Amino acid sequence: MKAPRDMYFESVVRPEHDRMLLLDSLCYRFTYHSREQWKENLERGLVTVNGEVAGPETVARKGDKVVYHVENYDEPEVPTDFSIVFEDEEFMLVAKPAGIPVHHTARIFYNTFVSVVRRETGYETATPMHRLDRDTGGLMLFAKYAESAARFQKNLDRILLRKFYMAVVRGEFPHEEYRCDTPLREDPASRIRLKMYPFDDGKPCTTIFRKVRSVVRDGETFTAIECELLTGRKHQIRAHLASLGFPIVGDRLYAFDGLYYEKMAEGALTEDDFRVLGAHSHMLYAYKVELLLPYWDTPRTFVCENFPTEMKDLIR
Repeated sequence: MKAPRDMYFESVVRPEHDRMLLLDSLCYRFTYHSREQWKENLERGLVTVNGEVAGPETVARKGDKVVYHVENYDEPEVPTDFSIVFEDEEFMLVAKPAGIPVHHTARIFYNTFVSVVRRETGYETATPMHRLDRDTGGLMLFAKYAESAARFQKNLDRILLRKFYMAVVRGEFPHEEYRCDTPLREDPASRIRLKMYPFDDGKPCTTIFRKVRSVVRDGETFTAIECELLTGRKHQIRAHLASLGFPIVGDRLYAFDGLYYEKMAEGALTEDDFRVLGAHSHMLYAYKVELLLPYWDTPRTFVCENFPTEMKDLIR
C-alpha cells in the first residue's frame, strides 16, 4: 500500500520544551531533518501550531499541537500483507511479514505494521503487546483496544507463556539442545551502538536452542534451529547465536561483523551483497506461541509456518 503524496505528522510539545523556540524543539526531537531543513520548512509555512502557521521565531508552549505537512511524501516500499491466525473480542494474533517495521523509523511512517493492522482491521487503537525486529516475521499478539493493552500489559508473561522462533545458521550446530545464559548489553565504544554484545555485567538473558535439521546446499551446510526465549532482550536470539559463532543467515548486523549493516546505512545493498549474506532478510521467524488469555482455563498453542521463501527449503 503506497503512502499518500501529502502526509501530516502530528506531535505535542513536551513540558520540558515549554517556552523553547519551536525550531529548537523540532531539531531536538526530529533529527531526520537538519536545522537548515527545519528552518526552511517553517519559512515555507509547512508547520502549524494549534492550527496557526508557525515560523522560525515561534515560541513553543507545552501541550501545543504541532502539525508538519510533508509534500510529495515518499517512503521505501515494504510488504504489507498479513494474516490473522486467531482473534476474539479483545485480542488478535497476527502473522507479520518480514521487512516491515512495527513502529515508525527515520524513513517509514505510513506503512508501519501497527498502522497497517489498524487500517486493515478497523481497530483504530490496536496495540502490539510485544514487538519483532523489522526483518523478523511471525506471530505477534495485538490487543484490539488501547484499554485492553493497558489492562494486560503488566501481566503479559501470564498471557504470552512461551515464544518459539525458527532460525537458520551456516554450519553444523554442534548441540541437539543448548541453553545459552550469556548476559547481553550495548557497548558504548562500539562503532555500531545498537548492537548487543556479551558482557558479564550485561542484562540476564536465556535462550534454549534445539537443533531441527541440517542440510547441505551447493556444498555448504546449514542448520535449522528452534529458539525458545525465556527472557526478551533486544536482539537476544541474534546476539546469542552470534556469540556462539553461528550468526543467522542474512543478518546484516550480526553476521560479517556488521559490515553489511554499515554498508546499508550508506545506501542500498546490491544483489551481490545479498548473495554473500545468503538472504534478503535474516532467517529468523516467530513461528509458535503458547497463550493463556485471562478468561481461558487452559493454555493454547498457535503455529504459523509462513516462512520467507528463502527459509522454507532449509527448514522442511
